[in-house]
Amino acid sequence: MKSTVYILFIAAMLSACGKAEVVTFKDKSTVIKADRSTWTATASSEELTAEAAGAALLLDGKIATYWHSEYSAVNPPYPHWVQIDMKTALKLVSVEITARQNNANAMTKFKLEGSTDGTIWSLMGDNLLFTGATKTPQSYPVSSSVTVRYLKLTALEGPVKNNFIAEIEAFASK
Repeated sequence: MKSTVYILFIAAMLSACGKAEVVTFKDKSTVIKADRSTWTATASSEELTAEAAGAALLLDGKIATYWHSEYSAVNPPYPHWVQIDMKTALKLVSVEITARQNNANAMTKFKLEGSTDGTIWSLMGDNLLFTGATKTPQSYPVSSSVTVRYLKLTALEGPVKNNFIAEIEAFASK
């Protein structure tokens, strides 16, 4: 009980000081890893000519595969987006993104949005930082006060014109 009070006090103090209010909880007893077995993914573009790097690979459970925005025929600049239909509404707690394992030139900033209908989007995180050289999953907490069926990641900028991501996972409240 004391540690919970201290964490809430620290979060309140950081908020009052104008600092980002980020608190990491190590107790995952109230969180479940979402089942991705029925999920589908679409993207602003996919590289399917020079390599098989479609959006569905974000959900295949293999960090050696990845989604890549198109670059062979057309090489559109940022922003690039991927949209996940989770098929059921979830109260998300965090989203984990795993970088492509053999190329560190991925996005450096992105935003996360959620939707109940895939049309009207609510911002869940903006100008979030991503490190393409980090090969383990990078976790981004989101507000669990909103239930969403659709998750959208929009890559905002990076060192090259295109983007790529190996995996996306989501964690929800039980």
